[in-house]
Amino acid sequence: MAIRYYAPGEHGSGFVGFRVTVAFNKDYRQEYFSTTKAKVQDESDPFFRYEKIKAEMKEAEWQADSLLYQYQVFVSQNHPTTKPYRGVGVHGITCTFFKDRRGSWKAAFSVKQPSGLPKRITFLNQAFSDAWRKSVAEWGKQNEILEEDIEKVTNNPPLPDQFKHLRRHLNEEHGYDIPVEALSPVFAEQRGEIARKRALEKAEKMKLSEGLMRPPAKDMEAEMTSWFESETSNA
Repeated sequence: MAIRYYAPGEHGSGFVGFRVTVAFNKDYRQEYFSTTKAKVQDESDPFFRYEKIKAEMKEAEWQADSLLYQYQVFVSQNHPTTKPYRGVGVHGITCTFFKDRRGSWKAAFSVKQPSGLPKRITFLNQAFSDAWRKSVAEWGKQNEILEEDIEKVTNNPPLPDQFKHLRRHLNEEHGYDIPVEALSPVFAEQRGEIARKRALEKAEKMKLSEGLMRPPAKDMEAEMTSWFESETSNA
């Protein structure tokens, strides 16, 4: 992004005036604002000043276009330097493994901070979806992201499987020793959901609601199934 003024004799084609240039998204733009009609080549001349203002306005317009493009890339693409299996589709959030103070490997979302030290959000005391939601909220706050884009990113989380692939990549390609147990918190929510669905399926098959005037809710049926199985197993 630049404005350059060419005085008489400085441009090979004989052009006198301002040239505005910008390059982004593989796009190169330029526009010329001639001041040859000015009686003197400085701001004391109204025509010279007018063309200069036009050039500055064009630069501001293209600067806004460039910033908008950069923002859209920031909220919709991995950073170009993001390493394999770490990217989640935006700049500033990545998947990672790290060692805690006890030397144990932990999985986490890493959110880039202005200080340079990332904020790691683990899955030890929260569900995968909650950790993702907190990570996106922190990312949005640090980077002044629009609410509509925060919502869009929140609703498009990475799959827990990405941590499985990252662990394998780090162990096999970089000599890490991350144990499979480090993945357990990552998949806890998924395991719980699978167990809940299986319980609901069992409840449907057992038709525990038959004979009741008002059938119980699905979760209640699952709870009844669990109770029924425990009672019969102890009989």
